[in-house]
Amino acid sequence: MSSSPTSAQRAGGGDGQDVSLDTIAPALKVRLVGVEQAQGVLFNALSAGKGKVDEPEVLKRMMRRLSEPASSARDPEADRGFDALGSRGAQVIRRAFAFHREVVAIYASRSPAERKDALDAAVRRYRSTGLALPDAAKDMSILYDHAYTSFVPPTPPETQPRRALPYPTLTGVLWAARWYELAVLEPLEPFDNTVERNRNLATVAERLRGKLSFGTPPNAFPEELPLAPAIAPGLVLLHDRSASIIDNLNMMLDVLTDVLVHPKVANRRVAVDEVIAQFTDRQYRCVQIDEWIILALRHSIFAQGGPALSTMNTYERNGFSGAHGQHYGPRRPPPCDPE
Repeated sequence: MSSSPTSAQRAGGGDGQDVSLDTIAPALKVRLVGVEQAQGVLFNALSAGKGKVDEPEVLKRMMRRLSEPASSARDPEADRGFDALGSRGAQVIRRAFAFHREVVAIYASRSPAERKDALDAAVRRYRSTGLALPDAAKDMSILYDHAYTSFVPPTPPETQPRRALPYPTLTGVLWAARWYELAVLEPLEPFDNTVERNRNLATVAERLRGKLSFGTPPNAFPEELPLAPAIAPGLVLLHDRSASIIDNLNMMLDVLTDVLVHPKVANRRVAVDEVIAQFTDRQYRCVQIDEWIILALRHSIFAQGGPALSTMNTYERNGFSGAHGQHYGPRRPPPCDPE
């Protein structure tokens, strides 16, 4: 898989708009689209079953998209899953997935000196309609305090709230996939060494296979939703606005899954529309950059899947290792000024 740009690709427009993974790294694009399709397959199963699914059968279909991605063609089953969320919800998710792929393509095709300007332009284009997620990170407690959350209060002798996932294996598969989406950026940071890039991309792909192998950590599903400050710190440092959009997408997908699973949702379409409205509202629950970074890291880099290329075999000392009490402390005023 070649991921270094040709001279013709480097000579394209300076705003990144011409960038496409189809020509730069088609195999990488196929794998990223497979990740997106796995999410759609789960949404389709949950929507059709009104929250109840045959977990082994759905797992098999999701794993096929992740482990044997054949093409980037449209996937009818996945498309039905996104369309079941309503036209607006489907468009918001598809545009956010496309934005993520453009971020990856910018890393693959632009020199480090050119990337910030290209990402600025990509965010401007992405944010030019109302079908976009904010470029300011949301408060992570949105995962735990919404009406249909899978996060439950502690029961003795527990002292911390915990997540009671109805389909933990399906969630684990998607968290491994989201780890991959973030982790692929690190191999692309070096620019002119094609051999090194391809070797490191292969390492990340192999680590994804390990996480899908039902082994023991680090060859196991992440225990926490992977977030950019933990898995793609280079992107956060270079362009926190792009990283915030990607994290907002991944948190929104988790909340939507909770809504589709919860047995007490009276009207799933209304509940889904409310989630989409909240996540696309720049004024709703965004936080300071440093707070977003700190809370993400407190969830433990190891628990979120570990670094892309370096080795980590145990929880770091300041990781919360699954505890979420930090979400319930006093909040700082959010930076949600109008654009």
